[in-house]
Amino acid sequence: MFRRVTVLWLSLALFAPACSSMRPLRPGYGSFERGLALFDQGRFDDAVPYFRRATAEDPEFGEAFLYLGRAYLNTRRWRDAIQPLRAAYRLSPAETKDEVFNFLLDALFAAAGNSLPYDRSRAPDRLQDTP
Repeated sequence: MFRRVTVLWLSLALFAPACSSMRPLRPGYGSFERGLALFDQGRFDDAVPYFRRATAEDPEFGEAFLYLGRAYLNTRRWRDAIQPLRAAYRLSPAETKDEVFNFLLDALFAAAGNSLPYDRSRAPDRLQDTP
């Protein structure tokens, strides 16, 4: 009995410090996970600070840049989305570059379209049918 108790205490003494120093796999991962949970709930504005923190903690965290850009797109902050999406494209592996590029194009076109002046007086009242 004494031997079992001694083994148990020794095990706790050896493994407890190792468990207390465990961290997420990479810097910024905890912030990214919190942001992703909010993003998945549709709380895009609330997710932005977490994604920004994740990218600040790990400037090579491509997925955090991608979701930061996507959160900006979902909140119609087109210009803000461009820089993180460019970073995500640069950091993304070859097999996901097309997906990231599509988000980047969305941001670029939306930012360009919203910066052009729109003259309602020149817009047609209705579409004309052409034979």
